Amino acid sequence: MPPRAILFDLDGTLRHSVPSGFQTFTAILHDLGWPLEAEALRIGERWTHFYWSIAPEMIQDLDELGADTPAFWARYAQRQIEALGLGAQSSELAADVTRLMAERYRPSDCVPDDVRPTLLELRGRGLKVALVSNRGEVLAPVAEALGLADLFDLTLSAGEAGYWKPAPEIFRIALERLGVAPDEAVYVGDNFHADVEGAHNAGLIPILIDPTGLYPEPGCTVITAVGQLPAILGLHDMRAATAEG
Repeated sequence: MPPRAILFDLDGTLRHSVPSGFQTFTAILHDLGWPLEAEALRIGERWTHFYWSIAPEMIQDLDELGADTPAFWARYAQRQIEALGLGAQSSELAADVTRLMAERYRPSDCVPDDVRPTLLELRGRGLKVALVSNRGEVLAPVAEALGLADLFDLTLSAGEAGYWKPAPEIFRIALERLGVAPDEAVYVGDNFHADVEGAHNAGLIPILIDPTGLYPEPGCTVITAVGQLPAILGLHDMRAATAEG
């Protein structure tokens, strides 16, 4: 039976940074003479997902160094370099990478071409559609800037909710406002730790968007693009049955 509501993560799911921070970070390492094998890159990117899921290390860094400070980013670079298996070079190399990231990292917002049509189809099938993100700011202006403002029945940021994924409370607040039970809702996100584990613990059905196969056995349905959702949820079959009726 199809769900009544589909909740979406924002960054890495409906909106992408192009290039990503990880891509720029590892490209800088390559330019500095530290190319990385595919497995090291995979391990390092998985660590990145863990860190930004409000991991204990991230909380420690924010508490000690503040958000978006030079000291925070220097500590982050050191942690990322260690996660990539270059720990012996971490201190000096982190300083170089931090400097070059500040000079080079100029990402653009990208909303994949299949996002808007998919959200329109979900709403057209009578599903409630919501945006639930770990951002601190109010999401409505963000959705408007991305051209998605008309597509959500609800937007909820962690800053508004007072809880950050993977805490179950942020999911529960969203569901209460939508008037939907947890087992009637799907949560779609790209971060295994924040999105899949968080949604599962709150009683929602998680779907992981993982275009590169970063998590080969996540214990949930996996898609590589948002446009695959209607087929995964059986909505195309619903439409065919309705037409035949």
